[in-house]
Amino acid sequence: MSQNTKKVIIVGAGSVGKFIAYNPNQFTEKYDFIGFLDDDLSKKGQTIAGIPVLGTLEVLPDYIKQNIAVVWGIAFPKIKASLVEKVKHLDAEFPTLISERAWISNQVKMGKGCIIYPGCSINYETVIDDFVVMNMNCAIGHNVTIHSYTSLAPGVNLGGYTKIGEKTEVGIGAATKQFIQIGKENSIGGQAMVVKNSTDMASIKGVPAK
Repeated sequence: MSQNTKKVIIVGAGSVGKFIAYNPNQFTEKYDFIGFLDDDLSKKGQTIAGIPVLGTLEVLPDYIKQNIAVVWGIAFPKIKASLVEKVKHLDAEFPTLISERAWISNQVKMGKGCIIYPGCSINYETVIDDFVVMNMNCAIGHNVTIHSYTSLAPGVNLGGYTKIGEKTEVGIGAATKQFIQIGKENSIGGQAMVVKNSTDMASIKGVPAK
């Protein structure tokens, strides 16, 4: 990496974190991923996906104060939201990582701290808020809104004008028809076909989803 490449610490040495670490040169912007932080003490001192586990989240403020950016390798919305809240006052930098093999239309707005995997397609006039994870091969229609901390598993398909509330988990292969509104902190099961609006904190599954 160039000396001018931004240094980044990855929080979470699980599946999302390992995807980032294994593919440093496959994002639209290049970063120097210097290591992981993870509260699993059994991982401390190990090398995972080619980079070291440097400690627990207790030392994260020290890295932020050194002007090292933070990527959240965590898919679980509520956990990630609580961790972000703890360091919000430190004015950290949270880069968004977009795979070079994703397609993003013109007129798409995307917040900070997002992770967009290969094969994702995001159509025009869509808004992706902060800290959204979008796993492989998701197809997002036009004029969709996905609020902060939401995680989409592989193969999710969202019809145009869908709105998804914050901290929602969408399972593998789930889909919505156009104009669906999903409340915050929902859990949507794999392969669900959502054809009706939902309230906050709902659990949704089935075809059609209930």
